[in-house]
Amino acid sequence: MRPPEPCLVLDGSARVGVRVGVLRDGRWSGEGVAAEGALEATFACAESALRAAGLTLADIRSFAVCVGPGSILGIRVAALAARAWATLEPRPIFVWESLAAVAHATLGAGQPRPFVVALESRLKRWNTLAVPAAGAFEPPAELEPEQVRALGLPVVSTAESASALFPGAQVVPTPWTALPTLFATTDLLRTEAKPEALNPAATYATWDGERHRGPA
Repeated sequence: MRPPEPCLVLDGSARVGVRVGVLRDGRWSGEGVAAEGALEATFACAESALRAAGLTLADIRSFAVCVGPGSILGIRVAALAARAWATLEPRPIFVWESLAAVAHATLGAGQPRPFVVALESRLKRWNTLAVPAAGAFEPPAELEPEQVRALGLPVVSTAESASALFPGAQVVPTPWTALPTLFATTDLLRTEAKPEALNPAATYATWDGERHRGPA
């Protein structure tokens, strides 16, 4: 699914740092990258990306937000920013999932099925997505390292630490540069008017602001 362009793309899901890009004519026409946290850097990165593209927020026709799994705070800030901007002037919001992006990029690079994508999570666990020999991806799950190894599948990860835990793990780049192609050629994107942070932990599936509000 190719979003209406120019599209402002926000990814705060990384453990460290924020990326924002302007997608226009099927490629990045401006980017903003920061190593700081989402609270400090999301809006500054958006300004940098728009400035590099020679555009203003009024020129943007849609938004795309990574909903993780990943940094709950980073995803929340990016999602709330997109929702606020879309409220000021109605524009569609699209979302994608980080594990699925790595899986699609890995398949596009020629990796044969089956395999499992594993990205670092909390408490030394790993967010995983199994790509079976055929058919749709399995639902994401948060697993202990021994559970990942028990799957018996080749491991693909963007984390260097995966090599030490999973023998033979393939460490790949983050899929950011491939996103324009993935958006246009796969089912990675879906529309979502009110994005929330995906978390595949057994105890909760999505971030919901109600869980974090104090008593009325």
